[in-house]
Amino acid sequence: MSITILKAGFQDLIQDLGRNGYTHMGISPTGAADNISFRIGNLLLGNDINDPGIEITLFGGSYYFNTDAIIALSGSVFTSAIDGDMIPFFKPIVVKSGQTLTIGSTTNGARCYLAIRGGFQVPYILDSSSTHLLSNAGGFNGRNLKKNDEIICSSSDDMGIKNNIKFNMDDDRSILRVTRGLQYDLFDDANKKLFFSEEFTVSHNSNRMGLRIRGPKIYNKTTKDILTEGLPLGAIQITGDGDSIISFVDHQTTGGYPKITNVITADLHKVGQLKPGDKFMFKLVSLHEAETLYFNQEKSLKI
Repeated sequence: MSITILKAGFQDLIQDLGRNGYTHMGISPTGAADNISFRIGNLLLGNDINDPGIEITLFGGSYYFNTDAIIALSGSVFTSAIDGDMIPFFKPIVVKSGQTLTIGSTTNGARCYLAIRGGFQVPYILDSSSTHLLSNAGGFNGRNLKKNDEIICSSSDDMGIKNNIKFNMDDDRSILRVTRGLQYDLFDDANKKLFFSEEFTVSHNSNRMGLRIRGPKIYNKTTKDILTEGLPLGAIQITGDGDSIISFVDHQTTGGYPKITNVITADLHKVGQLKPGDKFMFKLVSLHEAETLYFNQEKSLKI
């Protein structure tokens, strides 16, 4: 039981919720860039939330089904059809053997997810099936999917399928909420005011390692880098040239740039949907607010 890639998208990757707990070994967490949408796709199908799916970035390809299957598309909406008939997102869809799913370009954010009942069958390495591009490990041979790849999938009974799930998902990407970073106090009030009052734009030089963002130049009091230390997911580093970088799911595990703030966990899925040219601003919140937003988000995903 499998699907065959007839035409690959811009970046099609097998992902799950990530390879957590190995940063001390220099291995970044990887996993779905928008883990909320990824989980929703699995929940719709009655899967385990960590069952591997395909992450599709900016535009997709064509996927031939060698078996009957039940799928769900989640995330930002991409134009999608089965044998030419348009299909909706966030709803279980039956695909018959011999049919072709075609996914076009995004109509909004950066990524969508293709989940299949039972998940895709790929090797489990260091507690995860996610693709780690930097080490060419995990997923499907540690790389982007390409033409003629055949991905094994599980049998597709309809047990646990959910057709009427309502999710309260905050997908407003015009504001990213952040907490103070480890080096927040290295920046004076004027630079902090600049950071929070001006708009930033996602650069084309962005990827799953980090989002380079164009905006006001931000400088710390010493204009020097710091001793290399651990780098958390979502940290916003300020380079010596005053540029800002948001560390993301494939981030390096250490860094020597000062970290002015950190994107809160509840907004990390928004970072995964930002695409080149998107504009946004930062908003400072307290740790208590960040925790409350996260707990409420997780509660909304319990079904």
